[in-house]
Amino acid sequence: MNRSRSRPSAFTLLEVLAAVAILGIIYIVLADVTMQGLFAEGRAKRRLEASLKADQYLSELELQFEAGLVPALGPLPEIEEDGFRVAGEVRVFALPLLAEPGGIPEPGASTGSAGVLDALREIELHVSWDEAQEEHRVVRVTYALDPTAIPAAPGGAVSPRDTPEARGR
Repeated sequence: MNRSRSRPSAFTLLEVLAAVAILGIIYIVLADVTMQGLFAEGRAKRRLEASLKADQYLSELELQFEAGLVPALGPLPEIEEDGFRVAGEVRVFALPLLAEPGGIPEPGASTGSAGVLDALREIELHVSWDEAQEEHRVVRVTYALDPTAIPAAPGGAVSPRDTPEARGR
């Protein structure tokens, strides 16, 4: 009788070590991808917070304009809050279409509109923060009309707020 030797079926040590090495590499790659995702989520969260803060400050400035409290031309006071730096500037908005061949006319220069365009203000706001040794920034720009900068027209002309269109709003 010829007996064939049957070996019990099992993994060799070499096969087990190869499987452990492959699993280790897979876990390292998955951990790296997970960490990158968490960092991206943190950056997106900070950018969203900065955007909300910028929108909040711009809304407050627009409400001040509505109330007649017009901020002075020039830089706005810098504020530091919750790790964010908020800075901005209020300037006269010069329409590029009115630019002369030599460039944009200076504020107060005659633009053919009796200085009404000098009352248009551009408000630029920057919210910045430091993250991973880099400065990040969110910029918002809005425009407002400064009623105090509109010159009184001869003959008792009405102000823009007294027009029927303004009263109808």
